[in-house]
Amino acid sequence: RVPYHIIYACNVDCRRKARLLIDGKRSPPVDKEDCFSPVVSVEAIRLGFFMAEMHGLECVAGDVGNAYLTSYTTEKLYIIAGKEFGPELEGKRLKVVKSVYGTKSAAARFHESLSAKLRHINFRPSRADPDLWFRANPEGGYEYIARYVDDVMCFSKDPQSLMDYLRKSYTMKGVGYPQFYLGGDVTEL
Repeated sequence: RVPYHIIYACNVDCRRKARLLIDGKRSPPVDKEDCFSPVVSVEAIRLGFFMAEMHGLECVAGDVGNAYLTSYTTEKLYIIAGKEFGPELEGKRLKVVKSVYGTKSAAARFHESLSAKLRHINFRPSRADPDLWFRANPEGGYEYIARYVDDVMCFSKDPQSLMDYLRKSYTMKGVGYPQFYLGGDVTEL
């Protein structure tokens, strides 16, 4: 049994959101490998922009909405539903099946899920950085996808088609040319 709480927030555009959060510190231990989720390095992002400039590729970035909820947890957890679940569920045990925010393995499970989607369209991790993925472009050259947890950046002749593919499985937010990425401003010269 793990405790949970609900976080309420108001975005800068005045949209409200609520997120159920598991207290992962109080859940049973899991193997270190089940917790780790690598992320793309700043150097690999720079390499992506360099390759895009050299080969005439366009860049589009997007954020996977509610990313962790798109994958399933391997942890065996349950919560006792509170009054916020309504009178029919209050006090009942609810099994946690999705990789809810706060679980120890949520990031790793989402990483696996997104990796499977990229492999399905023939992308593979580069040797330079395992989170800078690439595939041969049918028209010649290569196209690249960089990923930082739930942020995805595509460098391609048609990056929008890659985002459209991801939209089939995920809710993609903020899709467009990146203004800011990994702590730095993105500007075209």
